[in-house]
Amino acid sequence: MNILKKAAELEESFVPFALATIVDSSGSTPRGTGKMIVLADGSTHGTVGGGLVEARVIEEARRAMDVNRPVMLEYNLDGGQGLASLDMDCGGSLRVFVEVFGARPRLVIAGGGHVGLAVATLAAGLGFRTAIIDDRPDFVTHKRFPMATELYVDPDMDTALESAPVGRDDFVLIATHSADERSLRALAARDCAYLGFLGSRRKVRMLLDKLAAEGVPETVLGRVRAPVGLNLGAETPEEIALSVMAEIMTVRSGRDGLPLAGRDGELVVVRGGGDLATGCALRLRAAGFRVVVLEVPEPMAIRRAVALSEAVYDGTATVEGVRARRAESLDQVRAILNDDHIPVLVDPDLAYLKALSPLAIVDATLAKKNLGLRRDLAPIVIGVGPGFEAGADVDAAVETQRGHDLGTVILSGRTAPDSGVPGEVAGKSSARVLRAPVAGTVEAVAAIGDAVAEGDVVLRIKGDAGLADVRAPFAGVVRGLIRPGYQAGANMKIADVDPRGKRDYCFTVSDKARAVGGGVLEAVMLLKRRIKR
Repeated sequence: MNILKKAAELEESFVPFALATIVDSSGSTPRGTGKMIVLADGSTHGTVGGGLVEARVIEEARRAMDVNRPVMLEYNLDGGQGLASLDMDCGGSLRVFVEVFGARPRLVIAGGGHVGLAVATLAAGLGFRTAIIDDRPDFVTHKRFPMATELYVDPDMDTALESAPVGRDDFVLIATHSADERSLRALAARDCAYLGFLGSRRKVRMLLDKLAAEGVPETVLGRVRAPVGLNLGAETPEEIALSVMAEIMTVRSGRDGLPLAGRDGELVVVRGGGDLATGCALRLRAAGFRVVVLEVPEPMAIRRAVALSEAVYDGTATVEGVRARRAESLDQVRAILNDDHIPVLVDPDLAYLKALSPLAIVDATLAKKNLGLRRDLAPIVIGVGPGFEAGADVDAAVETQRGHDLGTVILSGRTAPDSGVPGEVAGKSSARVLRAPVAGTVEAVAAIGDAVAEGDVVLRIKGDAGLADVRAPFAGVVRGLIRPGYQAGANMKIADVDPRGKRDYCFTVSDKARAVGGGVLEAVMLLKRRIKR
């Protein structure tokens, strides 16, 4: 089979595929040279050696197509435990370069005026397929738009809009002469990678407020980029086209569009704001990444003094000098990031994720099961603790069980299963965790950081039968205490007593959270290099 001929046929048909090429090999390997085409469904043409190594290359090639990025794969066929090791006894090593072809991005432009023409011309030069929607058959023609691959033109704009397909990977721009509202109504509900709206700030605000008043969800309207484009001082159609396409390129690449000189980091979304998630957020931020925390409406952190999730209740939270603020909208998220703080956004269903367009998402909810995380949600997807399978639903998992492997990055397989037994601290394990004896409302007696003696009342639960005391099982300090007023279930974890007795430990990130955060940072940096962004 002529691999290059097959590749040319697929590219001419706009069929996405990946081409895997062995670029280096040493020692004993299944093949020293070879090429293989991988299609989106996993079918192949050619080979890079078969067996386990080929299965892994197919898996990574499909992932590369998902994020439309090349990747360099390195494997040691030694049966070892390293990140690059495969369970093979050949003894050699391979480097395989995976390139992605055929998946030309598609730009849908509602409006065939001067700006639409300028954007379509520039987009075609950047490799985009372009589709034009308009209601002027005599004006929007193939002669005027020779670069367009699709025209959807009808005297009735609603019919033209309805006839134009829009996919989740498409980019959409609204720049009509008189049909902005109809176009926005029709296109805002479509699942797409980008939705830009050309118009003055006043016009944009009036239209978005009108749709919001009619009940269009903020999660839908929040995706609209308006006013559209980067701030380049654009005035002419060609300048506006450059501004718009520059913004589209930032979304497509996952970059932030800031100058390379003095840039302040790429965006990572951390799902969860408890103490372990906060440790991850702080390590990422210290390494130069911008961080957004997503939380549930009523977080139930125990170690509240070191949990950014407290911003959901109090509006702000500060841990080790890093300040987090609650955000109510995407505009507030961007403003908080500009202030060099961490936004905390209530978004349990990841509704804002596409609009945030992060480099990576880290699920640190410690739910011990996967709550909807998928590898196609971001270029880098990381799961913390049990419930995730690296190489399947996430790109990497990070070990959270105390011991030798704490913080280890796993690229294939799962972390240790949940033991159900709290980690040992100064010889105390299950005993240091206080649980609700009955269901009811939490009433605090002690505060985080307070010293307690064995038998002291730490808190009470107001249940159906009255107040139930919860006492310290040994002398120490109250390291964690669930928020007073919380409706606790029976046997629910509600407090934590630290037998070491050091008050400072209550207000600083734990050794475990630092180790796990370090593993998350390592995973992001490793996967970022492999993606070759």
